[in-house]
Amino acid sequence: MMKSTIRSLGIGFFLAGSIMAINNQFNPEKTTASITSSKSSATDQKGTVVIKKTELNTLKDEAADAKEQLAKIQTDYQNLKKEQSSKSNEKNKVTSYKLAIKKGMGTTEVSEALKEGGIIKNAAEFERYIINEDKAKYIQIGDYPLTSDMSNEEILKIITSGK
Repeated sequence: MMKSTIRSLGIGFFLAGSIMAINNQFNPEKTTASITSSKSSATDQKGTVVIKKTELNTLKDEAADAKEQLAKIQTDYQNLKKEQSSKSNEKNKVTSYKLAIKKGMGTTEVSEALKEGGIIKNAAEFERYIINEDKAKYIQIGDYPLTSDMSNEEILKIITSGK
């Protein structure tokens, strides 16, 4: 919430400064005349605003601060974007593992071996899956090439069919 408020405030300052700069670029004689003219002559002209030099300098300083804040926010955003991109690349990375099931191994040992091999994330969850599917007694001895992009169902089918 705080970041979005600061971001909005920074963007507001930046836009205000940009509008003032554009106005000054396209109407330099009006703004110069407005600042230097006396109060009575400025009030005679409709639509003009008298700004003191101190106020103008304050606005310029605020615009500069807003630009700095915006630049920092953009940098933070780019860093966050890169960080999220690298995390998603890690998630999408497929790990291969050759599971060796030996005589006497139970569901706990098989699940732990799969977790250590990087095939599954939660050994207890996979063990519960095996038990819930009533396939614990059908686990076959052998070596099985597995990848991390396989579902629990696919892994269980492979290790219970012996193929």
